[in-house]
Order: sequence, then structure tokens, then C-alpha cells
Amino acid sequence: MNEDYPYWLSKQMLSGVRGFNLCANLVALEGWRRGLNLNWYYNASEFTDLKTIGFQPIGKTFSLSSTDDTHFFFRSRGDKVSNEAVDIGTSKEETKKYLSKAGVPTPEGFRFTSEEKEDEIINVALKIGYPLVLKPTYGSLGKGVITDIQTEEELRRSLKYVLEEFDYSDFLIERYIFGEDYRVYVIEDKVIGAIKRIPANVVGNGKNTVQELINIKNQARKANPHLSTRLIKIDPEVEEFLKNQQLSLDDILKNGDVIYLKGKSNISSGGDSIDFTEEITPEMKSVAINAVKAVPGLNHAGIDLIANDNEIVVIEINATAVIASHLFPMYGKPRNIPEAIIDYYFPETIGKGSQSTKIYFDFKSIFNLLRSSSITQIEVADAPVGELYAKRYVISGKVQNVGYRNWIRNQALQRNLHGYTRNLKNGKVVVVVGSQDRKMVEEFKEVCMKGPLKSNVVDVQEYIWESQVNIGFEIR
Repeated sequence: MNEDYPYWLSKQMLSGVRGFNLCANLVALEGWRRGLNLNWYYNASEFTDLKTIGFQPIGKTFSLSSTDDTHFFFRSRGDKVSNEAVDIGTSKEETKKYLSKAGVPTPEGFRFTSEEKEDEIINVALKIGYPLVLKPTYGSLGKGVITDIQTEEELRRSLKYVLEEFDYSDFLIERYIFGEDYRVYVIEDKVIGAIKRIPANVVGNGKNTVQELINIKNQARKANPHLSTRLIKIDPEVEEFLKNQQLSLDDILKNGDVIYLKGKSNISSGGDSIDFTEEITPEMKSVAINAVKAVPGLNHAGIDLIANDNEIVVIEINATAVIASHLFPMYGKPRNIPEAIIDYYFPETIGKGSQSTKIYFDFKSIFNLLRSSSITQIEVADAPVGELYAKRYVISGKVQNVGYRNWIRNQALQRNLHGYTRNLKNGKVVVVVGSQDRKMVEEFKEVCMKGPLKSNVVDVQEYIWESQVNIGFEIR
């Protein structure tokens, strides 16, 4: 399993950034590092008609501006995706209409509501033939999706389950396609990244029970900023899936034995993600690109495919796709989808952020301010574009309880230096400063040596600082 962050990111800069906020932060950070002006919004509807989805837009809506242009974004989706395209993608039935019209293969199926009689639904389903898949028309994240329904008894039981357990009232039944599951990210006529998705599973070691193996795997997922909020949950679906394999949560698997815990491969349901960008076939690329072209005003999106030896079928289009799965796959190489998105919206900035990977902004502070509803818009201070040179100074002497850190902060801000200062338990003070101006950083050692009037600096030790630096200067 991948443990390291891509070189342009770090655990520190993404601390506390989780869920759908992660995708927004990744795109915003990429644009901001290129010198674009970044604004976050509490209620973006005051500034743009960009369509938002879900119940909590805070921390997901922002704008990026160059000298000549401004674009608004919601999560990974920018305003080059029309609101009409978002509406089409939200409805699985409408999506299928546009795909079918463009000749893009989709599974045969039909739509029904919770008001319709069960026997009538069963009769129509029989005309398609088993196996089947049942899913909500307007659902997401795999909620309410039941796959590989093989018999009438299973279909009736599945209908009862989704109607009782979920708030959905509008559904689709489709022919179930056997094959591998993929998420392909497309911008216009180019595939930017692809992941293969495998249903939630565990591998036996001859010692631990199934439940213990799930707990062990979840601990590993918690270390991944994307997967940490997408753990394997032990629910009735998992217990039923195990029961069908004559297994229970208390069984111990043989070493190397792989068992699947769910039929659907959604990462949000605990599925594995494997980078597949270099292995994706030309035929799969063509289907994914044609799917984006089939929806007017879509331009970029995540396309869900099922592929086997005989066919490639589009299951779903995600106009507001989760891109963090490409940057933080469970296995394989991370793909910089945000870079490609900013290239598309601001082509004049291509390559400008390649040396700015050490600088970042504190998203948690921005999010907390917006969530307090005390402020409607936050403009992030401009990023120093280019290679950042940084040093860590450790100051000894009478430097605590004499106003040293406040004095240092003022000195750093006057010189437009970024970093922080904090007291150490041994009575010393540490100062980290970074800038594109190497001379300014090195001369700050003399500033540290001077100190405020009440201080008495005895020594300043200096070290090269290789880690990331937060924009601005803070007292920790």
C-alpha cells in the first residue's frame, strides 16, 4: 500500500483536510502556487451561478484569477462545465439517453419509482434477464446499489432492503455487466488518469479473524488522506456477502486467501484503488472520451467503465468527480489531476508552479473562518512563485518571556518572509524562515542574533530547512 505523499504534497499541508474538501484544496493549491489569486467563499451564489451539489458547500467553492481571467470552482469542477451538464450527470437515466444517442455503450435497463407495484417491476426485470443491478437514479458513492442479483428471490429482497434503508424513491434496474471496474478522468479529448477499482476485500494470514483483518486494513487506510474517510464498514451487506460464502466475521482465513466483502467496487464503500493510467487500452480511452463529448458542455469529468473481453460499457458520468483517488491510490503511481485541470483553465500558467512545491496555505484556518459564518469571502495572500529557500534558526540565551517571538514575527513580515517561530522546552526559540530571496533568508540570522531590547541572545545555530513552509508568518 502507498504510504508516501506525492513530492508536491505533504502530510503537514493536508493535515485535517478530508472528504470532498480534499479535492477542492488540491485544485486550489495547484492554481495558487502558479501565482493565481485565490478566494474562498462561504456562499458562492453571491458571486457566480456555478451549480453546487450536496448539503455543505463550505470549503469546496473557490475562484482563481489571473490578470485577464477568473474561473470559479466547486470541488474539482470548474465553470467550463455547464450547469446543464451537471444536471444531466446527476440523473443516471438522462446520462444514458445522451450516451445512447452518441453511440456510447451503456447497459440495458429501465426506471421505476417506489410507488410502483413490486410484481410489475419484477415482470419488466425478467425481460432483461439475470444477473441485474439495482441502484437509485440520483444516488452517489454507491449508496443503495445492489449488484449481481441472480434470482427473483434476491431481487425482491434487494427491493425491500433499498426501500426500507434509504430515502430514495426513484430507481434503475439494469443488466449487470461482468468485468473490471474503472474510473477514468478525461479533459476534453485526453485521458489524464485511470484507476482500477476492486470491491472491499481482505487477505487471510492464518491468524486473524475476518473482523480483525478488516480492522487491520482500516488502520492502513486511515494513513491515506483520501481513504481515511472511506473505511470498510461492517454492515448488513457485508454480513450477507460473507454468509453467501459460508463465512462469518469470526472465521480465520488461510494464509493468502482473498475474500470479497461487497459486490460493488466503490472506493467510498471500502474498495481498493489501483493506478491503471499506463495500462488503459486505446479502446477504453476512446469510450471514455466519447462519453464526455456526448454530454453538451461537460468538457471534463470522471467516467465509470466496466470492461471485459467482449465489451466496454459506461456505467456513470461524474461531472464533480473525486480526483483524490488518482493522487492517493492504494497501490500504484499518483497522478496529478489538479495540474491538468489548471493547465486547461489557465494554459498561460503551465509550468509556473513546478518549483513552488514547498509553499502552502493553511486550509484549516480558512475553513474554520468560513464555517463560523463571520466572513463571506477570504482572499489568500499571493504565493511566492518559484523555488523557496528556507532555514531553521535555533536561538539560545534570554529569549523566552521577553517578547522575542512577537519581535521576530514583525521582523519577518517586514521582509516578506514566510515561516514560524515557537518556544522550545529547553528555553531556546526556533525560527523557520523561507523566501525566494536566498540573501534575505541568510541575513535573517543577524536579525535573530539582535533580538528585542529585553532579550540577551547568546548563540544562533542555523540549519537548512527542507520541509514545506506555510504562507505568512505565525507564532506557534
